[in-house]
This record gives sequence, C-alpha cells and structure tokens, in this order.
Amino acid sequence: MKYKAITLRAFWKAALFLSVLIGYQLLTYVDVSTKNPGVLVVLSAFIPVMTGLLLMSWRTPFKEFLILSVAISGMIIWCNSASIAHYIGWICMVQRSAMFTLLAFAFGLTLRSGRMPLISRIAEMVHGPLSGRLVRYTRKVTVAWTLFFLALAILLLLMFFILGQHVWVLFSGTASTVLIASMFIIEYAVRCRQIPISERGSMVAGVRVYFGGRQSVAIIKSDS
Repeated sequence: MKYKAITLRAFWKAALFLSVLIGYQLLTYVDVSTKNPGVLVVLSAFIPVMTGLLLMSWRTPFKEFLILSVAISGMIIWCNSASIAHYIGWICMVQRSAMFTLLAFAFGLTLRSGRMPLISRIAEMVHGPLSGRLVRYTRKVTVAWTLFFLALAILLLLMFFILGQHVWVLFSGTASTVLIASMFIIEYAVRCRQIPISERGSMVAGVRVYFGGRQSVAIIKSDS
C-alpha cells in the first residue's frame, strides 16, 4: 500500500509538471499570436519569470524584497502594456532561451572541482555509494546535459531569427520537447551498453526519485 501511495503521488506530480509544460506552450502561442494584445495578455507573457522569482523568494533571506520587486514590476508592465505589446515575441523568446541557459548553468555548476555532478547525486540517491565506473559515467552525462541545454538555447535563438516569431512559436515548444525526450532515450541506450545491469538504474527509478522525494528513495532501495 505504501509503495502504491508513493507511486500515485509521483504520478500526480509528473502529471502536474506536464500540465504546466503544455499550459506554458499554449500561453506562449496565445501571447505571440494575438494581433492586438491587451493588458492581461501582456502580463501573461511575464508569468514564467514572475513565477520563478516568487518560487525563488521562499528559499532566500530576501523574500520580502523579491516579492516587492515582482509586484512593482507587474505595476510597471501594467502601466506600459501598450508599448511592451510590440515586443511580446521577443519577451517569450528571451524567457524560453534563458530557461535552458539557466538549466545549463545549474548542471555546469555541479561540475566544478569539489562538487558532486548533478546526475551523480541523483544516481547516488537511487544506488547509494557509486562505483568508480558510475562516478565517471554520471559525470560525463552531466556534461552532456549541460552542453545539450546550452545548444538548445542557441537553437531556439536561431529559429526565432531565421523563421520569425510566428513560425517559432509553433515549432519551438514541439522541438524542445522532442529533443529533450530524445536525449533521455539516447542516454538510456548508452547506459545500457556501458553500465552492467547490476549497477544500472531505470529511467522510471530516476523520475520516481525526482518527483517522489526521500520516501521514494527508501522504497527503491528496499526493492533492490
């Protein structure tokens, strides 16, 4: 029963994540495609960055400052929405490219000397202490994801300038989703070739750890 409860919780968290992702794609399409965007459409274009700042505020000692900054920024956007409306496509493009750049930065930071690479940390949560082979492999995977997110950010920029914003909004979300899914599949195929099954975790185990928290880790270890 406990296993089913954790799995169900992980499923709903994953479903929520996918719903937010799809909603973000639809919101971007509406923002860029609207011919005469009103105040609410202009404000909606800034939802991702404002939401990110509010989420960050709960983990910093500058919570009040960040919340106040978001509120003031919202008022400035509201008052200047007519002018900002002409740059909605650029705003959406910069936000999406910045998101993947920040992901590359987050993965890359963990590659510094004395730090545990992000993929190594997730693998250790699933397996416990890692063998030398897994340490080397998970570090290479962290490097691969860092370069992948950086390349994806550059690709979105090129698509915007070459295809134009109206074509970009149709393909950027689909392209990024397909490429990320392909990256997961390719990495797992490489893992199956290079890592023995006794040391290999499944993609499901990694997702369960990520979305299910510490209780999921304990269940995975007890099952192995």
